Amino acid sequence: MRKILLRLGLVVVLVLVLILAAAPYWVTAVGVPRQLKVFPGMELVLNLQPPLRLYDGEGLEITGLINTEQLGTSTYRVNLFGWLPLTEVVVDVVPLIQVYPGGQSIGVLLSADGLLINQVGGVVGMDGIEHFPAKEAGIQPGDILISIEGHSLRRPEQVSQLVNALAEEKNILTVVVRRQNRTLTCDVRPVKTRRLDVLGRNTIGYYLGIYVENPAAGVGTMSFYHAETGRFGALGHTITDSLGRPIRIVSGSIVEASIDSIRVGSKGSPGEKVGFFHGEQDVLGSIDSNSNFGIFGQLKSSFQHPAFTQPVPVAFAHQVREGPAEIYTVLRGNRVERFTVEIIKVSNQAKPSDKGMVVQVTDERLLRETGGIIQGMSGSPILQNGMLVGAITHVFVNDPTRGYGSFAEWMVYEAGLTTELPAKQSVSQEGFFLHIEKNPSKSKDKAYLIIRDLIGRVWNGVKDTCIRSNWVRCSRRWK
Repeated sequence: MRKILLRLGLVVVLVLVLILAAAPYWVTAVGVPRQLKVFPGMELVLNLQPPLRLYDGEGLEITGLINTEQLGTSTYRVNLFGWLPLTEVVVDVVPLIQVYPGGQSIGVLLSADGLLINQVGGVVGMDGIEHFPAKEAGIQPGDILISIEGHSLRRPEQVSQLVNALAEEKNILTVVVRRQNRTLTCDVRPVKTRRLDVLGRNTIGYYLGIYVENPAAGVGTMSFYHAETGRFGALGHTITDSLGRPIRIVSGSIVEASIDSIRVGSKGSPGEKVGFFHGEQDVLGSIDSNSNFGIFGQLKSSFQHPAFTQPVPVAFAHQVREGPAEIYTVLRGNRVERFTVEIIKVSNQAKPSDKGMVVQVTDERLLRETGGIIQGMSGSPILQNGMLVGAITHVFVNDPTRGYGSFAEWMVYEAGLTTELPAKQSVSQEGFFLHIEKNPSKSKDKAYLIIRDLIGRVWNGVKDTCIRSNWVRCSRRWK
């Protein structure tokens, strides 16, 4: 009998130890946050149900409002039955951040660090034999082409020009590529071949057997801008290359853009905005960051918003609620318009991560004219209760009335508008993708561009077309 009682006591002790060890996790699971950020003077109440009780740092029980008058950090303790400590709640009172919501269409011009080698293939030489110069030199798909014979590369057409200019004098060219975090130097022997040009004429030239692309330009939507500092955020998440990798930006800028027409979306076929921008003569600002939550940079001059004469507060992630909201975006020309949506799901995120909420379009006009969320709305600001809560990032391909949004709180951290910067997460491999086709029938002065802003994973099944999930610019050719 004594041994049975001893074993039973040990089991009870073990169970209590396990419960106490897991207490912070199951307390969080039932809705008690570990950390809260609030503005000065904001009313904050933690509605704990018995037997849970809340105590401040001096051991006094908190039954009403938590003091948020002074900037700084306070720690509160959650106890079971008033004596058994379970977890702590950290309350940070931080300065109020106010920004102007965006919604304007912007052109995005990038200067990437090198060219992506999308494919490595063969070249049939003058001898009729297929050669693989790049492959034999150790170059692989996914490498970033940095330079040829010391000449830096920024545009795909530079490759042909350099190779043909140098190959007459040198049989072997020194090619520098970047693979992950390594820089490699390869010796490539160009192959002389005969090919038909775009006009059907026979031409003779030298080729390396690589397929390159240049993520250089596109269109997006401004998410917000800060009048005092000139900082802005746009797009909602990272710009990637065709292999889903974040693009390393050397320099970039945003310019004025205009929407020309709308293609209505349907199930399995997201709609799109078709528009144009004039180029570098209408520069609005510079880009200095391509991050997990969009592009960020510095405005060149003051920016005006037709719907907001005063800035609005940026909501913390924990303040976003399921319910009515609104988005701002452009459907025609440069006119920013307001449309109603419903936030139908909010993720519990204590640190930066994408897909913070699910948004459903409820505005009848927007549904009628676009079918819901379309390609080109990435970055459109989401407002709720007079606060900026997030930005549109993805569309559900099988239900274009719904899509994902990222929290505005994470975006203002990335923009550098607060020093309360949480640990950054790895960059998402899904999201905003840009696609541009030049229309040769339009004037070169206006550099008319047909723009498709692909959101999500879309692939039309045709190998050599330029409509892929993570194409940033349609500029691929054999070199």
